[in-house]
Amino acid sequence: MARCPECHTKLRVPADVELSDRISCESCGVELEVVHLVPLELEVILTLDDEHDDSMLDELEEDIDDLGWDDEDEADDEDEW
Repeated sequence: MARCPECHTKLRVPADVELSDRISCESCGVELEVVHLVPLELEVILTLDDEHDDSMLDELEEDIDDLGWDDEDEADDEDEW
């Protein structure tokens, strides 16, 4: 028996499960990957929906802008090596 690492619901895992197999949690919907067989260990497979991707990219771009980095600075740094 295994539990979902996200919601801690008991999961039904097939007896013939193998490393890298994917299992979905019926309770919370996350997708899990088998990363260890004995003892059985599952990890959440991180998937982001398009809306979430866009907001994260926007935040990263703002963070980069706040740092004051730009492509020209990177090109100058490469020339110095």
